Amino acid sequence: MHTTTSILLLLATATAIFCTEGVAVNPAAAASSQAVIAAAAATASNLPTHYEQSPASRDRITRGTNDMLPERFFGNFELDHSENFDEYMTAKGYGWFTRKMVTFATFKKVFAKTNNPNTFDYSNLTSKKDVFYKNVSLGKSFTGEGLDSKKKEITFSLKNGHLFEHQKPLEEGEAKEETYEYYFDGDWLLQKMSYNGVEGRRYYKKTQ
Repeated sequence: MHTTTSILLLLATATAIFCTEGVAVNPAAAASSQAVIAAAAATASNLPTHYEQSPASRDRITRGTNDMLPERFFGNFELDHSENFDEYMTAKGYGWFTRKMVTFATFKKVFAKTNNPNTFDYSNLTSKKDVFYKNVSLGKSFTGEGLDSKKKEITFSLKNGHLFEHQKPLEEGEAKEETYEYYFDGDWLLQKMSYNGVEGRRYYKKTQ
């Protein structure tokens, strides 16, 4: 638009000079110049004053890598061993029976792709109970069932390549508010949790 405006000003100035200096102007040439000016003015009037960005384009630009689960997380992971997990559960106030039940249970976590690259399915499979969360979007909370069959407000988020799972109980029960951190330590998928300085770790091995 700035280029078109400059052309208009240049043509208008040239016409004014010819007229004020008394230079003879060919009528046909003058008419041609006026036609060029008129066409340029029409073009300028049709140009937008600013670029209108479609919602889809804005969404693509603002959507970053933190909206998508990294490729490495997808697959099946089975619990291999734990470190300081019973101490962590004791610090959180879980009773002996609950601690032993969780300690001796088998665990498998499955992250699966969906038709939408910005969502994923998550399964927490145990020898006591299985839970499934479908079409999970990072950063968006949803209501799901926990291993204790109680409703939770659940949020998955991603920061610096680490996946976080936050669970907030919505019903009365023994379950506490929890935040689990998942990241890779070599070939292990590491699940880390901490409370009052007590840290527990669970190591998962990818099976497929």
